[in-house]
Amino acid sequence: MSMPSPGWLIAGSLRSHGNAHRLIAAGATVLGLAGPALADATLGVLVPASGRASSYGIQQQSAIEMFMERYADLGSAGKLKLIVYDTRGENTEAINLTRKLIGTDDVLAVVGPQFSAEAEVAFPLGVRGETVMLTPMAAKPGIAGANRPWAFRFALTSENDYRPLLDAWLKNRTPPIRKVVILHDAKDAVSTFDGKTVFPSLLKEHGIEIADTVTFQTGDIDYSAQVTKAKAAAPDGIVLSALYNEAAHTTRELRKQGMNQPIVAGVGVNDPRFIQLAGGAAEGVMVGIDFFAQNPDPTVAAWSSEFERRFKVQPSNAAAQMYDSLYLMRDCIMRLNLNGSDLKAERVKMRDCWAGMKDRVAPLMGATSIDKNGDAVRKPVILVAKGDRFVAAP
Repeated sequence: MSMPSPGWLIAGSLRSHGNAHRLIAAGATVLGLAGPALADATLGVLVPASGRASSYGIQQQSAIEMFMERYADLGSAGKLKLIVYDTRGENTEAINLTRKLIGTDDVLAVVGPQFSAEAEVAFPLGVRGETVMLTPMAAKPGIAGANRPWAFRFALTSENDYRPLLDAWLKNRTPPIRKVVILHDAKDAVSTFDGKTVFPSLLKEHGIEIADTVTFQTGDIDYSAQVTKAKAAAPDGIVLSALYNEAAHTTRELRKQGMNQPIVAGVGVNDPRFIQLAGGAAEGVMVGIDFFAQNPDPTVAAWSSEFERRFKVQPSNAAAQMYDSLYLMRDCIMRLNLNGSDLKAERVKMRDCWAGMKDRVAPLMGATSIDKNGDAVRKPVILVAKGDRFVAAP
């Protein structure tokens, strides 16, 4: 057991405190404020704190820590508690832990899982158990809509990110981009869907030819053959759809083989580790994103500064999405005075709160509404990699 700050109770976790790596190694973490017990509102949280792409989960745990320090007190509704499990980014774990949260832990709602493939297999369990499941970051279109009325998504769907992104990427290019190669991860769900469906559709709208589509898989080490194939197509630009690790290695190989064409990337690169791994090769890569750490808004600037000071890394999109997802969950709990006293009825009230959400303001990403498909509606920010971080595109 560790006591990271006064008044905190953290039980059942194994953590490493080097830099920002406070991750769940096994079991669950229960977060709440110590003190006299009132009624409790308990949420389940699923994060990929270890395994593939664990940087997302580590960032999210940091955001959870900051959130609970500020917002565990629910006033007349009592105290907020979180039961946090590590899915390791694996579908089987997401299924088993969702069942546990809904059927054994009796949570009011589940925040997670995070990856689209996990959400696709876990969301039906929320429908069956009549419990709200909200994914903060899964971006594959249709995953909430297929599991109405209990599934919701805080992240923007990828097509809502990519349409304005491609507009900005293609605008005023010299020489113009008329032909592209798409490189995508054939194993990751959202990367595959974006690479095979979303990007091609939007490129067609812009009159852009797809010279070739080249695939790799999560965990690949050598990308030279794929890049050699892409190079043979002589494209004017590169479309890259992958999580941050594979995207970074692909980008390095592209530049190594002399492919200096402009790169536009999918939502999977929205993590500081992409630039850390890709190094100078990341320069100029453009992305669309929900959250911009350098936003001059005083609330966002203060939060980002504190996050970077405490955890020695700039906050990622995943961290901000987790923070705001929890904030809006708490907002529903407090407005409806939910405390777990009648779990079945309160789960319905939580569902209706999310289904009717209209321009509810969260601290980091502002006004958020939920559409008929259970998806969040907001305006994305277009960023470009410059130096050691993403900055607002000109």
